[in-house]
Amino acid sequence: MDGDRGEFEELEDELRQAVGGEFRRTAEEDEYAAAKAQLRARTLEHVAYELLARGDTVAVTIGADVVQGIVMHAKGDLLCLETASGDRCDVRLGAPAAIHVVQRATSPGRARDRFGAESFVARLRELELEEIPVMIVGPMRRDPVVGTIAAVASDHVLLRNDDGDWYLSLAGIAAVTVH
Repeated sequence: MDGDRGEFEELEDELRQAVGGEFRRTAEEDEYAAAKAQLRARTLEHVAYELLARGDTVAVTIGADVVQGIVMHAKGDLLCLETASGDRCDVRLGAPAAIHVVQRATSPGRARDRFGAESFVARLRELELEEIPVMIVGPMRRDPVVGTIAAVASDHVLLRNDDGDWYLSLAGIAAVTVH
């Protein structure tokens, strides 16, 4: 009878391991599916906020132009970078651009600035009020346009420089850099 007990214990152990292994596999599959669903549900705004909170160094590619820096503000469709030279580049999320993490931060990033611009258009309006020279980059132009923002309208920006007035479609503006 003791021999039967040993066989039953072995069978019990095998069944327990098989069932436990199946539960583990199911849990791993569920965890993978949940992580994938979370990635699919994110927007660029979520990604920008994550980059801000982590403090990563990123490169933003717009056409042939690449700007590299640390995310200093992210809100709505606005991503603000501070470059190594101290320039500020404001990027319109959703514009034809690619964001690439160049270096993961070793220390925590920043909290969202409560007083920062709420959107890309709001940031353009701040620059309009500051009346400082800016460089506007868009995927449609080979060369950026440098000048002072005279007005931010509902669908375009009026930029003035020595060459005259430039009417730039908001949809065609990917980034603005302040030196």
